[in-house]
Amino acid sequence: MGSKGSSEQPSFQTFYNNGYICVDINYRYSSDSIWPAQIYDCKAAIRFLKANADLYHIDKCKIGVIGESAGGYLVSMLGTTAQVAQLEGLHLGNANVTSRVHAVVDLFGPINFLTMDAEAAALGFTINTNSSTSPESKLMGAAVQTIPELVEQANPTTYISTDDAAFFISASSLDHNIPYTQGQNFCNALIPVIGSTNACFELIDGAGHGGSTWHSTTQDAKYLAFFNSTLTGCNINGIKSENLKKSKINVYPNPVKETISLALPDNKIFDIEIFNYLGQFILSINNVSNSINISCESIPVGLYIIKAKSSDEILTANFVKQ
Repeated sequence: MGSKGSSEQPSFQTFYNNGYICVDINYRYSSDSIWPAQIYDCKAAIRFLKANADLYHIDKCKIGVIGESAGGYLVSMLGTTAQVAQLEGLHLGNANVTSRVHAVVDLFGPINFLTMDAEAAALGFTINTNSSTSPESKLMGAAVQTIPELVEQANPTTYISTDDAAFFISASSLDHNIPYTQGQNFCNALIPVIGSTNACFELIDGAGHGGSTWHSTTQDAKYLAFFNSTLTGCNINGIKSENLKKSKINVYPNPVKETISLALPDNKIFDIEIFNYLGQFILSINNVSNSINISCESIPVGLYIIKAKSSDEILTANFVKQ
């Protein structure tokens, strides 16, 4: 529910007064179209702005996005899915430019639909995301727990890689719609890959889900400072140009039960670190050249992030342990 021109306008005034060009967009609701129509629309808007950058005097290398609740979720998807082909929606136009964004302000957005109910229970309240009539289930077209693989494709954490946007994530301790741990866990997953200087989580005590708190003078100053510090040009997080593709390790098989092979470049030797989807360190393996065994009990079934480090580069990949 909702539409452009409502909650973000106060922040937009602050950004505009400090030299930013501000654009507010609509996207299709789940009452009209199910996933991934919504991210198609957001990416189409980014591509339109880049295709018309000269007309609107836009610097294509300095694109920041901000959203709250469902909007926070969608800007998080934008931040981690640059050039993920199945989410582009190129049929909506301007296929010659990318939908890459460079900085994201996520205000209390949901991230992992599969864990929302459990996280809410751990914080002492109840939500019904798993119900077939929940907003998240309506978005996905079925009860979320019945389609876990599809829901995984709608999770920003699934696509984390070294060339992602910088993130400022803010949530409330008293938000009984979206558990604040959604944003906190997402930030913890980002940090091992893009660094603690590029991913920040803020917990605000006492605020609920939405309201004027999120666009106060104090909060707007935080968002502005974040954009000013991260929108510095085309070299953000190692991005050299608008056309750079995601730099990831190819891993196979994926999903995997025991041994996973890594297509590491030039037969280099890498040190491997593995993190779970919460960003928590699981284990490290030194001097790896091609494969690792992940059958150990310390790696139960679930989604994981591999970080491979050599003397001169860091590569990442996601894999699913069956």
